Amino acid sequence: MNFQTKNIQINGVPHKIILQNENGPCALIALVNVLLLSPAHRPAAQLLVTLVNQSNTISLDSLVQTLSELGLYAHGSSTDDISSLLQLLPKLHKGLVIDPAFNGSFTDTKEMALFRLFGVGMVHGWVIDPQLDPLAYDIVSKYSYDSTQQLLAQAYDIQQRGLQTPQATQILDTATYVKAFLARSATQLTEYGLTYLKEVLLEKSFAVLFRNDHFLTLYKNNNELYTLVTDLGYKSRTDIVWESLKSVNGSQDIFYTGDFIQSAFAKREKKTTTQTSSGAGNERANSNNTDPFDEELADSVGELPGAIINNSDNQQIRDDEALARALQEEENNARRERAQRNRSLNVSRTRSSNNNYPYGSGNNSNDGSRGLSRSNSSGQNDYRPNTSLHSRYANQKKNKMSKLKNDCIIM
Repeated sequence: MNFQTKNIQINGVPHKIILQNENGPCALIALVNVLLLSPAHRPAAQLLVTLVNQSNTISLDSLVQTLSELGLYAHGSSTDDISSLLQLLPKLHKGLVIDPAFNGSFTDTKEMALFRLFGVGMVHGWVIDPQLDPLAYDIVSKYSYDSTQQLLAQAYDIQQRGLQTPQATQILDTATYVKAFLARSATQLTEYGLTYLKEVLLEKSFAVLFRNDHFLTLYKNNNELYTLVTDLGYKSRTDIVWESLKSVNGSQDIFYTGDFIQSAFAKREKKTTTQTSSGAGNERANSNNTDPFDEELADSVGELPGAIINNSDNQQIRDDEALARALQEEENNARRERAQRNRSLNVSRTRSSNNNYPYGSGNNSNDGSRGLSRSNSSGQNDYRPNTSLHSRYANQKKNKMSKLKNDCIIM
């Protein structure tokens, strides 16, 4: 596997970065580009700088070999701990299992230690706001993505078995708070998360941003956040180096030059949620088969102090929810059809639930899927993870991105 490179300038200083192949190893791309660009890391990464500068294409093997040498050189000797970490390097081109916690941290794993080995920080913005709802924060902030899957599995089991014990009630109540937060953060980035990222990053510093199972090179300049554009489709666009990170759904994010001047080709194609959400709304208004989860979630969220979404909330959040609702309505319709077929075959509801039990390993999936299944065929609150909603959300965004790349190449 080979990677193409791109010559850029940042504030007049020439640099060379590596670009991401389609469905390529974004963890490797993000780590390498931080080492290439960061003034704090570049002096110790001269082997890597030399490697990238000597050719227009760089092989995966040469990148992994050079990173191994840098890791050993930085720590002076090949200890067992260092060697075990370096064995993870080849996995960078396939993806790493990273578990973000909703207080802004991560579950400490060998994958996280690998980034620390190179002195590169990793951050994420999937963070719950402690001021918006302190009670919800106290509950949700204790969980990571993986631990929420375990919680929701417990809640689902309790629901199916009809348990009514104090412990079961507590689990269901906690799951309701978690579910409400996940439903409001479909893009794995919150408004508070953006503020949090600005707080934890020093001015003129780099980090790796983890979002939707992707890794991006993140930079803070004049108290604004930017991600490095590594899409292969923009290789010939020397005026496109950065993309701002100002909104949770991308509606306010625009392209910038290496000098942080707005690019002539500044705006991405905005997500067209209006037509989709309008169509979904009309379908719901004209259908007698309304989704009971919407009312149930509204009731449960309404009971959470400060958790009600009001008219002053940012429009981009409402756009995200409109898109999520449209996608979820399609999912619900498919589920109703499956339930109807099961009933016609005289399959018991219990057996149907067991056959359709969707849990996997609980690890982050490589397609970026996140979220919750919003209802089951009986109209009960369903705590099962929905592995399709966020995946399709990401795919829709990817399709729009592909169209934009083609338009850019034609120009």
